[in-house]
Amino acid sequence: LALIAVGTMPTLAIVSLVPNLPQLFQQFAGVPGHEWLVPMIITIPSLCIALFSPFAGMVADRFGRRRLLLWALALYGTAGVLPFFLTDLKTILVTRFGIGIAEAAILTTGNALMGDYFAGDSRRKWLGMQSTLGPIVAAGLVMSGGALGALRWQAPFLLYLLGLVVMFWVALVTWEPAATHRAETVRTEPATPFPWRSTVVVCIATIGVSIVYYVQAVQLGRMFGELGAGGPDRISWFVTAASLGVITGGWAFSRLGGLSIPQLVSLVFITEGIGYYGVSVSATAMAALPFGFVAQFANGLTLPVFLTWALGQYAFEHRGKGMGLWGSAFFIGTFISPPVVTLVGNWRGGFLPAVGSIGLAAIGIAILVVLLGRGQPAIRTQQEPV
Repeated sequence: LALIAVGTMPTLAIVSLVPNLPQLFQQFAGVPGHEWLVPMIITIPSLCIALFSPFAGMVADRFGRRRLLLWALALYGTAGVLPFFLTDLKTILVTRFGIGIAEAAILTTGNALMGDYFAGDSRRKWLGMQSTLGPIVAAGLVMSGGALGALRWQAPFLLYLLGLVVMFWVALVTWEPAATHRAETVRTEPATPFPWRSTVVVCIATIGVSIVYYVQAVQLGRMFGELGAGGPDRISWFVTAASLGVITGGWAFSRLGGLSIPQLVSLVFITEGIGYYGVSVSATAMAALPFGFVAQFANGLTLPVFLTWALGQYAFEHRGKGMGLWGSAFFIGTFISPPVVTLVGNWRGGFLPAVGSIGLAAIGIAILVVLLGRGQPAIRTQQEPV
């Protein structure tokens, strides 16, 4: 449960500010280039995760996962709350680099420890639980961020103090797995080379799905805002209702046995595409809500599919580095996603038309994945990933 809480920390950096994105655009409307800079409040941490996760993984493999995780949570809690006291956009962006470095270590070590502490059925159980509980926590953070944003635009940054609470929880209930695990397994198992080939395949696929995933994860509040949802508190209600789809997707993952990886990936893309296109052609926020739910269902499938696939590639001695590379790939897509939306919007004539175009592209990718993946063996989510 502590590791699941750890896993929500990078999510907090995004979802707690999503309802307030229109408010941030308004606050900094006079800053030159604000249409590019304001989304970076959310996406700069993602860039840092992309850049520093492999390094964090190598440090964790060499010096210990738990020790690095505790230091990272301390940095996260202290740096994250600083924008509450700031009014300058560029200074706020600088603090977000500190958050991003902390998140790189948090994501890498948290995922590696999940793989270290659990194997087989236990690992699948807790990854499934993470996919179910994570969105519930995220929904609470969305609601809290919206409520705090209604009081003052800096107030949502107070939520980062939760990082210090999680740090003390992790300190109380976790242990460093390296010494006992190496003594029991590495001595009896031959050293294995790092699986670069499978890593490249997983990472390329992860970058692609992340670009689509974060169109909604970063800008869902803006979608409802442009459809007339209202202020941050009202937007947070729409975002929370749509986010019930993430819980449904995480629950559905464990019941999709007998599908191959290409089939699971295509399911993610086609539901994402239907959801995005439906939102883009909706007349009101209420009409868009069911389509937002469908797209969030796809988001609920994305992480358990790709995280289980990635974890299955690495033995203990490579797990930190492997999950660092996976995290880097996922958050490269996160950082690329908003500029992609902006560029497509400039071409298509607006934000919502851009969302619709990306949705149609996602449906096309789903069809292509099915065609390229024909003949791939099925996997069962209740068994070890292939």
